[in-house]
Amino acid sequence: MQTFSNMQRNLTNQNFISYIFWTLLFTGYICLSSIYIILPPMLGVLLVLFEKSLQQKNSSLLFFIIISIILLETQQGFLVFSLLVFFLLMHKFVIPKIDQDINSPKLRNFLYVFLTYTGYILFVNLISQVFILESLHVNFFYTVFYIVIEFFIVSIFL
Repeated sequence: MQTFSNMQRNLTNQNFISYIFWTLLFTGYICLSSIYIILPPMLGVLLVLFEKSLQQKNSSLLFFIIISIILLETQQGFLVFSLLVFFLLMHKFVIPKIDQDINSPKLRNFLYVFLTYTGYILFVNLISQVFILESLHVNFFYTVFYIVIEFFIVSIFL
C-alpha cells in the first residue's frame, strides 16, 4: 500500500498550469497588439513553438498553441484557421527542408520568422484570389520591423 509521503509529484500538472498562465498572458498581449500597431503579432514565435511542440510530441503545449493561434486569428481579423493551415503546411513541406540544409540555429530562426511573415502574406493573398475575398493589405515597414523584433525574441528566448 502506498502512502502519501511516498507519492511523487506529477510534473505534467505543473507544465499544464504554466501553459495556462502563458496562454492568458499571450491573450492579453494579443489584445494590446491589436490596439498598438508597434507590437508585433508574434507569428514567428508561434510557429517556432508550434514546431517545438510537434517535435517533442507535447500535446498539452500544442493544445495551448492552437488556442493562441485561434485567438490571434480572431483578434487580428485573419481568415479562420488560415494560420493553422499555414503552420501545418510549413511543418510538412518547408521546415524539414530548412532543418536539413541549414546547420546554423540563428540562421534557421531567422528563416522561420522571415518565411512565416512573407509566406503567410502570400498564402492569404492566394486564398483571397481563389475564393474572391478581400486581399490582405500589408505595410512593408511594419512587416520588416516585426520580423526583426521576433527574430531577436526567438533567438534569445527559444
